[in-house]
Amino acid sequence: MDKITLQLHPCSGSVSDKGCYRATVETGRGNAVDLDSIIEFALDRGYIYGIKAEAAKSVVRGVLDSIIAGVKEDGRTRTIDDYLSVSLKVHGRFEDAHDDFDPERHQLLLSIAPLKAFRTSVSGVGATNPNHKRQFRLYSVKSADVEGCKNHNVVWRHDMIVKGAEFPLDDSLCVNVFAKGINTGRGWIQGEPTIISRSDTELRLSWPEELMDEKFSKGRIELCVTKIIDATKLREGMPERTIKAFIVPEA
Repeated sequence: MDKITLQLHPCSGSVSDKGCYRATVETGRGNAVDLDSIIEFALDRGYIYGIKAEAAKSVVRGVLDSIIAGVKEDGRTRTIDDYLSVSLKVHGRFEDAHDDFDPERHQLLLSIAPLKAFRTSVSGVGATNPNHKRQFRLYSVKSADVEGCKNHNVVWRHDMIVKGAEFPLDDSLCVNVFAKGINTGRGWIQGEPTIISRSDTELRLSWPEELMDEKFSKGRIELCVTKIIDATKLREGMPERTIKAFIVPEA
């Protein structure tokens, strides 16, 4: 598998307060590969053969120049068989049907899109963050063995699957479920599910006996998954994660 390296950057704007990061691909020397290098790469790897680099470059450049010139001339989309589509796109808002193109408000952009032959994901490439440190996390919770059950939905009295990372495989893990007491006059009711099976990325939990009453067949629950490092300090600095879900009827 090919490998690429990621760089993480703090998000800005409306999501900056959430502490999120965005990823970009760390490139090698320089930020782009020019046509000469692309032709040399293709020749070295056998993607093209039987032609010299200068001739190949001339042909490729001529084809691309003619495509762009044609699109600029009449606006018609050009396609290269089932490989690429080249077209013009207009960005910007027009006030009404009589509004005209204004370079101050609008942009005419060249759009190049891959077609069938190149419309594949980079599933054969592995991406990695060199600064990654494995952390205890929760990603999803849903009912086990319920077809079509979505993330953050659980079905009353069914086992639950919690997915995450770095679940300890020893006994230093505690799970509590807090459910809103429907028609009980009480606040949150606590239940303790049994951990049926586990791996470092998944827990299978039983539905808590305390929440078997039908009044808990709808509402909301919170699963609190805790790594107990020191049993004498149950409330001091324990790594704890909480994930919420809605109790839904079985389809």
